[in-house]
Amino acid sequence: MRFQSLAQRPRQFLRFTGFTPEEFTGLVGTIREDWKRVRASRLKQDRVRIVGGGAKPILTLLEDRLLVFALYAKLYLPYSLLEHLFGIDESTVCRIIQEMTPVLGMKIIVQRPGKRIRTLEELREAFPDIDSVLGDATEQRIPRPQKKRERKKHHSGKKKTFTLKTQILTDRNGIILHVADSSPGRVHDYKQFKNTDIPEWLEDNPQITGYFDSGYQGVAKDYPKASIRIPVKRSRSKKELTRSEKIYNTKQRKIRVTVEHVFSRLKKFRILADVYRNDKERYCATFRSIAFLSNFRTLARAS
Repeated sequence: MRFQSLAQRPRQFLRFTGFTPEEFTGLVGTIREDWKRVRASRLKQDRVRIVGGGAKPILTLLEDRLLVFALYAKLYLPYSLLEHLFGIDESTVCRIIQEMTPVLGMKIIVQRPGKRIRTLEELREAFPDIDSVLGDATEQRIPRPQKKRERKKHHSGKKKTFTLKTQILTDRNGIILHVADSSPGRVHDYKQFKNTDIPEWLEDNPQITGYFDSGYQGVAKDYPKASIRIPVKRSRSKKELTRSEKIYNTKQRKIRVTVEHVFSRLKKFRILADVYRNDKERYCATFRSIAFLSNFRTLARAS
């Protein structure tokens, strides 16, 4: 299987990768320079022969190497199946995945003409007129850890299983603006929020309103300078909400539903929907790479 042959069948190409051939070509042009830099740095590490020596690679085109990653991420195929599809061995598949992940996931979340955002400060500089962000966390199952300490750390009381948790920020158009470092499933959403730079960033930019769910109780007390909105939650002493509070919560839900749609788009890629069977240390980079792919597809279809 190669890009040129699969691109002749647009419907299958879309099903296998999540992109049309035209969108995929645009993606290749967007990451080509980054790919060249990452590839050059990889080739210079711990070499015995000079660059260019040794066995010649089978997949030399960026289009074909990105296609390997796209099929892997969209369908979460095992390396052994990709080996037969592309006529390469499993070790080559593994190297291609490890090569493409940092290219797509090096904290490059938003793409605009001539500008790439890597940090929250760069986000503020690139979007000076941004007035609101939506935040939430999602969890993904992992295999049951063998060590008891790891089991305790990753067990999620909400999901009743072992998970990894990731928090994101989006705008009202469903563009992912920030992906925080992943945490074990036992960590509460609000605790993960406090461990990131997001609270201080919101306090430094009070003109930006942050919308979060009811799991972020106490945020107004802990960060009084930030403009953060969360739904009103019932308590033991107050079992019923007033009509105005119910209306307020309904408005909150209508705003926050966008971030739920973003999670749905991310999990169209099976690598973020199925049980994550790869190294947990690479999970954050994998999540960021899929976030970039999702953003690119959203922006391409909106233009």
